[in-house]
Amino acid sequence: MQNTILDNELEELKFEIIRMGALIEKAIYDSTKSLINGQVDLAQQVIAEDDKIDRLNVDVQDKCLRLLALRQPLAVDLRTVQGDLQIATDLERMGDCAEKIAKSTVRLAGKRTITELSCLSQMTEKVREMVASVINAYTTADIETARVIVKMEDEIDGLYRQCFDRLVEIIKKEPGKAEMAIQLLFAGHCLERIADHATNIGESILYMVTGRRTDLND
Repeated sequence: MQNTILDNELEELKFEIIRMGALIEKAIYDSTKSLINGQVDLAQQVIAEDDKIDRLNVDVQDKCLRLLALRQPLAVDLRTVQGDLQIATDLERMGDCAEKIAKSTVRLAGKRTITELSCLSQMTEKVREMVASVINAYTTADIETARVIVKMEDEIDGLYRQCFDRLVEIIKKEPGKAEMAIQLLFAGHCLERIADHATNIGESILYMVTGRRTDLND
């Protein structure tokens, strides 16, 4: 009976993480779309909905702590709860990054001076792909996909360096575009941080499935 209750609670916890992941995917998609297209209304929607992600994170954290205290899970079940606890934290931080990107959109309202955003657009698409992949890997316990995540992070890091160099050049040579360039630099850094958190989730998945701590950046 105890195992059945624990199994059900672990399944409920997984559902909450997947739900949280879906909200994060949407927040990242909408915030980056708002930035690239200058859609302030969409950005404000992302900012408003971040509270929903925060509340869900608190709920997941509470569930994990109650499971640890009341059910005292062992072995695989213990790793699952520990992994979910860390994954929820990384997802919530991704949501914070998406909110910051949306705030950059709002700050740029009526002040957009740079129209060529191909580098940032490429980075955005790769980050979206990475986040979708790692959430799917969590859903299916796919450790092979989790291991591939680091390669995607390397690509994103490369794109960020390109964006950084280009935007710094704009700041130096075209002072009138500096304000937007600074906001885009900030958004690019947020995208890079989202990729870092996705890598952390990949490491958590590997730990949950294999029982081994793995640094995907090695």
